[in-house]
Amino acid sequence: MISELPLSTIWESPLTDQPPAKPGDLIYEDTGAAAPLVYFDIVGAYGTMNGSIELELATRILVPRADGSTEVKFISSGRLRCTQNAALNLRNGLDAALKMLEQPQPNMAAIAAGKLN
Repeated sequence: MISELPLSTIWESPLTDQPPAKPGDLIYEDTGAAAPLVYFDIVGAYGTMNGSIELELATRILVPRADGSTEVKFISSGRLRCTQNAALNLRNGLDAALKMLEQPQPNMAAIAAGKLN
């Protein structure tokens, strides 16, 4: 038998009763070596499907040939799938990292010529 609750019944949920997080708050937990490290040289392909963004990442490899030369090939190294909001966050992070590279770097020759232990 199914019983019905009166419409005046108030349901409390511990998740919805919490104040909303501030937009600047970031919850991050370091997972150590559990998260994969993805290295790539190019974005081989990109597109969208059902509102999700798709990126195919590729890494350059050198393949030796019998004649002693090498052939350059690209192999898939990862696939990114994300929402539009996640893609905007990724782009913001990449833009910030690229800005860091634009800052003057210390003179590496002077550092290399410095005194060793």
